[in-house]
Amino acid sequence: MKNILVVLLIILAFLGGYFLSQNYNFKLETKNPSPTPTVGEIITAPTSIIQISPTLKPVENDEEMIKTALVEKHGWNSDDIIVTVSKNNGQFARGGVTEKSSEVGGGMFLAKKTNRQWEIIFDGNGVPDCSKLKTTYLFPAVILTGICD
Repeated sequence: MKNILVVLLIILAFLGGYFLSQNYNFKLETKNPSPTPTVGEIITAPTSIIQISPTLKPVENDEEMIKTALVEKHGWNSDDIIVTVSKNNGQFARGGVTEKSSEVGGGMFLAKKTNRQWEIIFDGNGVPDCSKLKTTYLFPAVILTGICD
């Protein structure tokens, strides 16, 4: 009887140790000796010098570029309008334009970027020609959601 009890205690000790090591992720890691450096042929790549032009233009963000395109199209004063871009995927944009002094709501715009310039395809309060926007200008559905559904 004592022998059975001793064997059971040994088995329980091993099982307890196993489950404890599984719960706390005890792992034995072998230590690697520090690597010894090897001396070989050193290869150097030719370096090139990049020259930076001192006349860099500041980069305008898309909202500023769209505002400029609207001002050029209509002859507005840029200080008199507020342009907000609600959707922009880098090539197509949608948003709104309002007059700062107006109490009435503004209009919307749809713009397309070609050769790093924004072109105003539609602006105003009317309904745009959705088939033309989709086929001629290739506006993605994400930009036209809520307009051309």
